[in-house]
Amino acid sequence: MIADLIRRSSCPVVRWLLVGALVSLAATAFAAPIEVVVASESWARLIYVDEKGSPQGEIVDFVERMNAVQHKYHFKFVVLPRLRLNKYFIDKLADVYPLRTVLWTEPELNLESTETILVSGDVYVAKRQNPYGGARIFDHVEARRLAGVLGYHYGVFRNNPDEDEIKKQFNVDFLPSNESVVNFLLADRAEVGIVPEFIMARYFRDPEMRRQLIVGDRFDSQVKFSNLVRKGGPISVADMNAIVDLLIQSGDVEKLKAKLSLRR
Repeated sequence: MIADLIRRSSCPVVRWLLVGALVSLAATAFAAPIEVVVASESWARLIYVDEKGSPQGEIVDFVERMNAVQHKYHFKFVVLPRLRLNKYFIDKLADVYPLRTVLWTEPELNLESTETILVSGDVYVAKRQNPYGGARIFDHVEARRLAGVLGYHYGVFRNNPDEDEIKKQFNVDFLPSNESVVNFLLADRAEVGIVPEFIMARYFRDPEMRRQLIVGDRFDSQVKFSNLVRKGGPISVADMNAIVDLLIQSGDVEKLKAKLSLRR
């Protein structure tokens, strides 16, 4: 349409303005996508680095789908150690923290919640064969030998992060990772472990894990998970919400829920 107007216009000034508009539109159409750095620590088999150093896992795949449903942004995934991850956000080297909640992040990271993608939380896990009679082990969780991850906030401890105070009231071991909690439980060194539902859903794809372990009916706590966006970064909350809406329409959010949920 603009090209037709250029051909029909007899005024040189108008012709130049129209040419400028055509060039601007062409540049926009072929502009390189805006790079957005998505950063996370490893998170069991949901986010990890393979032998070639490439990020892998269900959440990494979900971010790749964010690239597939639109072309304005290109999301680049990096996996970092936890302490280095915080510094990346503080130094504005990372822009999005995927599938997390601001309840678990420090204010200095300057992250904002976007549209809720999933609602999930931590679940109680135990050996199927136990002295209390199967699922009855979960009737009095606070009285069991417990295992959780150091630094996490748990409902059973009234969200108190102080390890010394917790240990005065509960029989609990704090370990470096969720995988360590599951292994501790399998080795009979704890009676009940507290593990994110996301991670237990991944473990329960293995029939042997389903044979050995059971999960309680109630959550220790539940939270809303979204893609956290750095304030002042290359992508706004509104644009991230628009991308999540596209993923809902495409069925990708529902597929992710099916993979990460124990209650289908």
